[in-house]
Amino acid sequence: MNSIRYFNITWASKYDGPGNRVVVFLQGCNLSCSWCHSPHSQVASSPLLFFPNLCTQCERCAVVCKQGVHHFANGIHSVVHALCVKCGSCIDACPVSSVHKAGALYLPTREVEVTQLFRELEPQLKLLQNNGGITFSGGEPLLQSKALAELARLCKANGYHVAIETSGVVDTLNLEPLLPYVDCWLVGFRLLQGYSNGIVPAMEVVVRRFLETVRHAGGSSIIARIPIIPNVTDSMEYLEQVRLLTKEFYIDTIELLPHNPESNHYYRALGLTPLVTYNKEQSEAAYQNANRIFT
Repeated sequence: MNSIRYFNITWASKYDGPGNRVVVFLQGCNLSCSWCHSPHSQVASSPLLFFPNLCTQCERCAVVCKQGVHHFANGIHSVVHALCVKCGSCIDACPVSSVHKAGALYLPTREVEVTQLFRELEPQLKLLQNNGGITFSGGEPLLQSKALAELARLCKANGYHVAIETSGVVDTLNLEPLLPYVDCWLVGFRLLQGYSNGIVPAMEVVVRRFLETVRHAGGSSIIARIPIIPNVTDSMEYLEQVRLLTKEFYIDTIELLPHNPESNHYYRALGLTPLVTYNKEQSEAAYQNANRIFT
């Protein structure tokens, strides 16, 4: 039986495809974008998240943890993420945490059998059937293409509009099982990697191959979703190359995505320092410049 890993579900989004959407965020990503606002989605199974503002300082987590992950001193709860083995003991012991939803401590990744997840999703999908559908996002959802194709097939067979959000930086072998079941592709153009602000030619080749495959298959629309990150993806060279790709592949629906002001949220929960910090003035200026180019 195929199982699928996800770290979040949004039940009524207006921003992830046509109409109102159920959005399933699949675990795992093959990129490490410096501006990623879900760094916990990149690995195969999410590390422990810790939100200190919700901690009651009861110290029960330190008592039950056999790995020495939790420490309390001078009213501060510190977490050594590198020692965590994801057993969930601390979550069970914490009075304000749960395996089912985020609390002070949380392991968000769930692995379920495909048909079970479809049964959980379907009641909400029925409500959105006439004005929306389901979107699979990530992470990079195409890394779980076999299980995802089965889930997309179930959705499509029951009359639900299916969209997939992807970087396009994937092997077309991951893409082909899904082609019969996808109504809309949300392509988040990624032509660079890490903290570099220069186009990586090899990534552009892969994205172009992805777009060629989707266009050749036919039967689905493409929406370009372009992140506009100051000093990373906002250079004239980068935006012009993306613009030329959207023109070449007849993509006339383009969404410019400004830098998320909450992008640092999960870095703090992982005990990490973000590579790119949010700056309101720079973000707005970069967005306005990109908007002029694409308009």
